[in-house]
Amino acid sequence: MSEAQAKVCGSGQIGYYVSAQLESIYREIAGLLGVSLGTNLRVVFETEKEARVGAPLSDNEASWDYAVILVDGISLSYLKCLAGNPLILVCGPVSGENPSLRLKTLAFNLGQEGTRLLMDGREYSEKDVSRPSLDLMLEEIRKVLHQEVKNYLELPPIPWGYAYAMTLTHDIDILSLKEMPIARTFLGYFYRSSVLNWKRWRAGKVETSEHFRTIWEMARTWAAKFGLGQDVWQRALPTLLALEKRLGVRSSLYFMSFPEQPGILPEHLRKDKEHDKEKETNSAPANRASFYDVAQHKNLLTSLEAGGWEAGVHGIDAWHDVPAARAEHGRIAGLTGQAEIGIRMHWLYFQSPDSFRVLEEGGFQYDSTFGFNEVVGFRAGTLQPYHPLNCQTLWELPLHIQDGALMGEEYFDLNREDAFHKAKPILDWAKRCGGAVSLLWHNQSFTAPRFWGEVYERLIAQGRRDGAWIAVPRDVLRWFTIRRKSEAILTIEGTQWRIAWTADPAAPSAPQIPPLRIRLHLEPSRVQSASVPYEVGIGYIDFPAQTLVTLEVEGED
Repeated sequence: MSEAQAKVCGSGQIGYYVSAQLESIYREIAGLLGVSLGTNLRVVFETEKEARVGAPLSDNEASWDYAVILVDGISLSYLKCLAGNPLILVCGPVSGENPSLRLKTLAFNLGQEGTRLLMDGREYSEKDVSRPSLDLMLEEIRKVLHQEVKNYLELPPIPWGYAYAMTLTHDIDILSLKEMPIARTFLGYFYRSSVLNWKRWRAGKVETSEHFRTIWEMARTWAAKFGLGQDVWQRALPTLLALEKRLGVRSSLYFMSFPEQPGILPEHLRKDKEHDKEKETNSAPANRASFYDVAQHKNLLTSLEAGGWEAGVHGIDAWHDVPAARAEHGRIAGLTGQAEIGIRMHWLYFQSPDSFRVLEEGGFQYDSTFGFNEVVGFRAGTLQPYHPLNCQTLWELPLHIQDGALMGEEYFDLNREDAFHKAKPILDWAKRCGGAVSLLWHNQSFTAPRFWGEVYERLIAQGRRDGAWIAVPRDVLRWFTIRRKSEAILTIEGTQWRIAWTADPAAPSAPQIPPLRIRLHLEPSRVQSASVPYEVGIGYIDFPAQTLVTLEVEGED
């Protein structure tokens, strides 16, 4: 077979025909699937005002030889004169009839449910919130593509050499107790260290030595309040950083941009009787404010960045107001000299969909607010970072596991052993689906009276046993950006197969970022040799993305 006659297989084998309202979600679905969209998304307009009402495929479109076409929200009568006999994968409501079509209808409404998950997210009380529902929908689609698309190529959300990614994050609400007024948060520490500490000790949730150490720390903290030594929470951040240095991992730490600002109360909380006093001014509760001035800790932030950590913003009003978002971004960026800044809103305040747009306009690289205070699980239904549908550049890095949800007395209130086993299934899902698990541990969780660092360390150890790539969000998102801006094309000449991988030259790169993974759905036993190391699975082979990979494959295709 000559070069001109060589068979070329790429993402052109998969088409998307969706209603205009679903265009943005299917662009994102293609990115989550790891299949280059190219020109394969066709938007079907439905109103009389628009030119393509009920119009059949043009001659040019009809000649495209798709293996599978995903349809949602359109009339099947639109699909006339298709080349070949592609499988029409019905992903949502359709109308009309076309008896000549080969149809397979999925059991879920991908466009509608995908939009809800990525933009509004699930309520923590919803059934099965501990299952990544969107990832499982994508898994069903991949099964169909595996069966129907010959020599199907994809870029899975799994870095080469690893099982999944893991990001470690910390919300820095407080740096020291002695800088705080003797009010709710300050007194709350002593309540937890006395009454609750005693209850947790009696329940076997803290060791006897930890119980008495907590009592000793209360005395030291009162002394620090009057200028004698350091209080317990002053030592929390150094303890955390020393632990991560010992483990050889790095994390993202989110700092408050401005002190003594509780911020605005979200509208849905203004009906909460707890906040009756604040309702009059629409102000959040006073104890939401921080009492450290981050500008006085510039050396800390720059040393973190120099040491491989990442300093971000723990947002106050950035969720609500573009000028506030720009101010909060600018303050941390000005201290670190780093433009790629991430944010997580304090108390997870958010107003979807507007907050996504506000944060993007505020200059943030990513947000990591989309998670739960009350449970561990999948608010967005996915382990993958994604672009909110009303944004162009902002990434959402969903939050999956939070210390307070596991062990806080307001929520699960688990002991450390049970907390680990409650969180571990999230990592198990990552082993199955790929993506990036996100952990949140507050700095004060590493000292008395909580002693929750043990669970954090165990989850890191479990991630390492699983083969996770543990990296700061900035690097993980660089990897996912490269994945979104890449394409793999297979060319077959007899038994000689070549896979060319191309990435957008503008895509970011860094030496610490692992290669992408290319997955070729082909019976592994047919591969006689390859120019790169590869891994085999059931019905596929994986290899690291390179400009050109050559394979010797048994038999004609």
